[in-house]
Amino acid sequence: MASGLWRTAASTKLLVRDFGIASPSDQRRKRLLEIYAPFAKLEKNSPEYNALAYSGKVWEDYHHPGDSAKQGYEKLHQKHTEILAEIDSLKKSMELPVCSIAKSLVTEYAHQSVQIENNRLKLGDSIKIYDFLSTSFFKQFDLSTMSSQRIYEIDIPDVTFLLPAADTSQTRELANHIVASQWVAETAYDIRYLSAVSIKGTDSEAIYTRSWGARVPLGGYRSTPISVRSNPLAIFPYHDEVPALMRRFFEWRDKTHNAKCLHPLIVACQSMVYFVSIHPFPDGNGRVSRMLMHDYLVRQGYLPVVMQNFDRQGYLRMIREAAEGKPDNLVETVITTQLEEMQTFKMREL
Repeated sequence: MASGLWRTAASTKLLVRDFGIASPSDQRRKRLLEIYAPFAKLEKNSPEYNALAYSGKVWEDYHHPGDSAKQGYEKLHQKHTEILAEIDSLKKSMELPVCSIAKSLVTEYAHQSVQIENNRLKLGDSIKIYDFLSTSFFKQFDLSTMSSQRIYEIDIPDVTFLLPAADTSQTRELANHIVASQWVAETAYDIRYLSAVSIKGTDSEAIYTRSWGARVPLGGYRSTPISVRSNPLAIFPYHDEVPALMRRFFEWRDKTHNAKCLHPLIVACQSMVYFVSIHPFPDGNGRVSRMLMHDYLVRQGYLPVVMQNFDRQGYLRMIREAAEGKPDNLVETVITTQLEEMQTFKMREL
């Protein structure tokens, strides 16, 4: 049965307490009540109440994460038609397969992705770890034939000796992301194991075992409400809603891809924001959202996005704005970066 975190609109104090927030702002409290107002008309734990809780429709109908028009992606598709056409022209003319180029970007992409999570290691550290894995792990295993579960079960070599002065957890996090990024460029994946691979052996793994509520297996969907320091006003769906929301997320992505009404670069942006808005895991959501984007782009013949002059706070601001229906900066950054990468590799072919 649903846990009954939703109360009537009049029970403000109970609602806020149940979401696990000690001193929420009036603005957040007001928004919680606004989003979950439909439950005020239902008897707690009645069949109708529980069905609505597990459907995820309340959060979804309020935020509309898959509505490309409402979220601004259709407008941006039209706005950037010319630059998108230029990118596609470059893609067709490139001699080296994109998958080969994508593999050459693994160290930069993996480093930037963990840097977003406040990992302090340098690009040179990423290269050092990748070089070591290339001479051992990547030669020993054929990643292209492996499932995500198999990748998770394999012991990734201990690389902490390469960077003795660095934080052990951050070194393992970067190594995990290098392995996951290399594998994503070569094969399909299961999202839950992809999440597990990215945090295995790091400080983030402890969040699965020490968080309040039911224990969550590594890579499992969260069993409690969640919030993030970078955006305290963001309201993520309650955990009972997550499984249904994730099913519809993948249905939406497949339907949007097959409809071909949006350019793949636009779909990749919306997919990343849609996923991170659900925040299905106790930790690692940002990393997995970027892996999903990476995988989708490579499969469509585009390059992983490695932003130049990277600014972590600027990136977080772009994601926050996109989740609020203002994806202009995110889409423009992804598109211009893709064009610059394509131009760079095309010049190397000349």
